[in-house]
Amino acid sequence: MHDDLQTVAGGDGVSVHSGFPNPALEHRGQGRLSLDLNQLLVQRPSSTYLFRIEGHHWADQGIYDSDMAVIDRAAQAHRGDLIIAWHDEDLVICKQHQLLETDQPWGVVTAIIHQYR
Repeated sequence: MHDDLQTVAGGDGVSVHSGFPNPALEHRGQGRLSLDLNQLLVQRPSSTYLFRIEGHHWADQGIYDSDMAVIDRAAQAHRGDLIIAWHDEDLVICKQHQLLETDQPWGVVTAIIHQYR
């Protein structure tokens, strides 16, 4: 049986463990083994930035203190989008349609990363 496990594991980064079966083995060779957060979260690397959220103003939207916002400066903002904008001398997060005339849009929030630990 161990010989079969070694053959299944191969050299492509799939590890085999005793106990609970590795669900990735079902998709072996189908391009579904790797999880690349850059590919998932970043559409334009040269214009993408990470910001740490400070404060609890957006808690009702599921955005909490210390969450990370993925910002794309090249993305086109649409009504209702979360954006980062210059307000006075600070960068703030707001809805696109809530911008004041004096606010300067900086980028569009494309994702929020919330860590539990």
